[in-house]
Amino acid sequence: MATANTITWYRTPVDKDVLRELTKKSDSRGLLHAGSFLLIYLTTTAVCLYFFLNRMWVPMVVAMYVHSMFHGFIGMGAAVHELSHGTAFKTMWLNEFFYRLFAFLSWNSYFHFKESHRRHHMNTGFDELDREIKPEPIGFTKRHVIGWFTFDWAQFKKFIWTNFQHAIGNTDVDFFFWCPLLSRENIKTKKLIAWARFLFIGHIALIAVFVYFELWILIYTVSFGYFFATFPVHGCGIQQHSGLSRNIPDWRVIAYTADFGPIMSYLYWNMNYHAEHHMYASVPFYNLPKLHKVLEPDLPIPIHGYLRGVIHVLRTKRLQNADPEYRYMPEFPPTAHPPKLA
Repeated sequence: MATANTITWYRTPVDKDVLRELTKKSDSRGLLHAGSFLLIYLTTTAVCLYFFLNRMWVPMVVAMYVHSMFHGFIGMGAAVHELSHGTAFKTMWLNEFFYRLFAFLSWNSYFHFKESHRRHHMNTGFDELDREIKPEPIGFTKRHVIGWFTFDWAQFKKFIWTNFQHAIGNTDVDFFFWCPLLSRENIKTKKLIAWARFLFIGHIALIAVFVYFELWILIYTVSFGYFFATFPVHGCGIQQHSGLSRNIPDWRVIAYTADFGPIMSYLYWNMNYHAEHHMYASVPFYNLPKLHKVLEPDLPIPIHGYLRGVIHVLRTKRLQNADPEYRYMPEFPPTAHPPKLA
């Protein structure tokens, strides 16, 4: 049984000078991306409010749905995930500001995710060591998918219920499958509890303001928009590790690399280059396309297109329904080193 200290990962070698350039952080590039995310969020919220105030109900419902489609990318599926690495900005307080702001707007526990995700990167895909991703075979159901297009009840329970339990001091309940992530005696546990209480107090205070001024639509857009129309970000998330091998010390066969195109790559903070991200996690998201070019001769042939990737995962799921032991092995170019399977 592998342990966190015995996993020797395969990494495609990269020239030190090249890697030094790729790992450089930029406040301007981080602010451009995070700032544009905040601007889109505020714009879709304002559009919903405009339609609400003018009693334009059909356009309002459409705007609410579009708002939620974008809202999903603010959370751990994209923005919160990348900001947790602390690589988006050169100035750390800027990174922390947007990290906590986006975590608040999506009911994410910023401290929990940072600690959980650190373990996920150390032990990616190793049973009993990586509990951030579900064991194979692929586990989502038709009921989950229906929720992704309507009200995502599973995500609502995952965030609201877990944060509520943390707020009342029960940190044995977990967002993933650590159960618990930290012991109750751990001094860091106080941070989990304090943030969960801040989330509830903050959102309750905002809801009270919205009720007082009868701005009912803002209750949805600010506090609960994250739990509706989550299918775009889930379509990205299932293209991280789904259907791939487990217990193998080679990120090239346990994480996907995909070409999403400019729009989905922007929304997903370039996490479609997921094998590259795992291999060199210190590289900021805006440099991942360049890193992909450097690593490309040693990487699997990427899936081209967001929708093609979704179709691939669904096809893999069908194969696993017939054979639960089936795992997809990516195709490598002739220039690549063979996968490290042990």
